[in-house]
Amino acid sequence: MKKRLASVSNRLTSVSGEREPAARLDRQDSTALTALRFISKADGAAGRTTVENRFVEITATSGGLLPRSKFGECIGMDSIDFALELFDALARRRLMTQDTIDGDQLREFWEQISAQSFDSRLQTFFDMIDSDANGRLTEDQVRQIINASSSTNNLPNIQKRTDEYAAMIMEELDQDNIRYIMVKSLLDDNNNL
Repeated sequence: MKKRLASVSNRLTSVSGEREPAARLDRQDSTALTALRFISKADGAAGRTTVENRFVEITATSGGLLPRSKFGECIGMDSIDFALELFDALARRRLMTQDTIDGDQLREFWEQISAQSFDSRLQTFFDMIDSDANGRLTEDQVRQIINASSSTNNLPNIQKRTDEYAAMIMEELDQDNIRYIMVKSLLDDNNNL
């Protein structure tokens, strides 16, 4: 699996015209995984106070419940669409169906999105891709998250080639040609790297 992931990374790098990546993947400092750091300019502890203060301001008239539509504003994310996708993924992971969260739920969400570990970022990324929560990633789901991520991170060259990148990822990770990738097997394989 490590070789397949490295192959995808190398192919994406060569196609996007960026410099060659380091030969060995550093799980904590991978350039490819930097995009999975959803919160910029704030680590979990330092940013939490700011987020909690915004939560209090935003929910002052709603009985302490933060609407989904205000989630991005609360966590300081500029891209409303990406913030909504992130909210949905975090809620889905917790089997939540309501469109509001309270302070405790916000703290849970914040802990997950501000975590800097490779495994936590990877899990959140897969949660966002697996929008129907069936444990399978289709090419369309991969395409959607590449689009959302490249838009959020202002990467127009990647946005223009979303179809190509999604096809490359599927070609490498769906070698049996079953038209989906199992999330569990990717996470299990990653833990064995």
